[in-house]
Amino acid sequence: MTNGVVSFCFTLRRFALAGLAITILSSPALGYSTIGKTWPAGSVTFQFGCGQAPNTLLDGNTSWDTAALPAVDAWNRQMGRVQVSAVLNPTAPVSSGDRVNSVVFSNNVFGQAFGTGTLAVTYYFTQGSNIIEADVLFNRAQAFDSYRGPLRFDGPGGYATGDVRRVLMHELGHGLGLNHFNGDNMMQPTTSDRETLSSDDIGGIQSLYGVPTAPPAAADPSHFANISTRMKVGLNENALIGGFILRGSSSKKIILRATGSSLVGSIAGAMADPTLELINSAGQIIAANDNWQSSNQAAEIQNSGVAPGHPLEPALVATLAPGSYTAVVRGASGTQGIALVEGYELDTNATRLVNLSTRGRIGLGDEVLIGGLIVRGSAGKKMAIRALGPSLASSISGVLANPRLELYDSSGNQIASNDDWGTNGQLNEILASGLAPTHALESAILTTLAPGSYTAIVRGVNNGTGIGLVEVYDLEP
Repeated sequence: MTNGVVSFCFTLRRFALAGLAITILSSPALGYSTIGKTWPAGSVTFQFGCGQAPNTLLDGNTSWDTAALPAVDAWNRQMGRVQVSAVLNPTAPVSSGDRVNSVVFSNNVFGQAFGTGTLAVTYYFTQGSNIIEADVLFNRAQAFDSYRGPLRFDGPGGYATGDVRRVLMHELGHGLGLNHFNGDNMMQPTTSDRETLSSDDIGGIQSLYGVPTAPPAAADPSHFANISTRMKVGLNENALIGGFILRGSSSKKIILRATGSSLVGSIAGAMADPTLELINSAGQIIAANDNWQSSNQAAEIQNSGVAPGHPLEPALVATLAPGSYTAVVRGASGTQGIALVEGYELDTNATRLVNLSTRGRIGLGDEVLIGGLIVRGSAGKKMAIRALGPSLASSISGVLANPRLELYDSSGNQIASNDDWGTNGQLNEILASGLAPTHALESAILTTLAPGSYTAIVRGVNNGTGIGLVEVYDLEP
């Protein structure tokens, strides 16, 4: 087990080794050093749980997680056999030795004090020649922000303010197998004005994982990276039904999970034992699970970094051809309650989620429909969001008579809302999109969202309840 530390106080921090004996491999001619351990080829998932910033950061972000995410893309663009993926707002607790990779603020290093002046520590486990877990812990006692350009100092002779993106870029280097190395590198033991990877950093990471199969793109097209929906799950037609469409030329590897048991205690009426089914466009069940630890995919689910936090919760990994699919969440033995279904990308190929939908019974209070999505990339994503109810009456009984749609950013600020789409100031744009709802009481919003996480909430006008549907469309797939 190795601790990697970086300090913003311009004093050399020692690179501490503890637990496992690790051979440090260096190449002075190329300007990098490695620990001699690597991740197996594939996707390495990190859970980002740093949360919301107390105020707007210098770069305009309001979330520590979204401010730090560009550090992931910086390394991904330079590696061949391994890619890092990120999950925001995870439900799994942070602990050491659970094979879940976490990025969080912490008061200590799993019970040990941070070193004096230390901003962050990477704490990782190895097994044989492989890294099997890496946790990045930001020191909550230090000052952080997110900015570009030279370091910003707290007055003459003061300490530099930690740039959360720059610090994560350094710590991810440790988590991927790089050691400290002196010089104008991201992996030098003390921070500097450098905020991008140097040729030495790139040489080090490519010595571990090879070069990318294609030259790095000039820009990463924005796309839906993961989705979630929380609502009351009932019986029969009141089950939680989540649909999604994959578009592209190759298969997409994803993980789906349903959360309920781990919500008990924090949400009234949470489902104690959810089940999960994955259905293709022909209506065939192609995968199903009740309790994830009893699945033959248990090890793969655990290694994904997004294993459910309770043994009674289901999860499944699937590699899906482009097409339309449905995830259905029900309660085991006919039980009911509030549950959450989530889907995450496990690869980085060009096949993308382009349409998301969730149908279920919408109630009051905690039983409204809450849909979450993450936009990842380098540019804004233009999308349409609809909330339907009355137009479902021809095929479903007990529909929501008048849905209202609200859209929130990661700070909880409402950035758009609509009750009746025909009264929306975007009327002509909605009509031109071809996605106008067919009933006047249904809702729609067209918007361009910057990379980050967002939440759509559907509730009934005047406390109405019933079955409703929320849909999200990528208008620039």
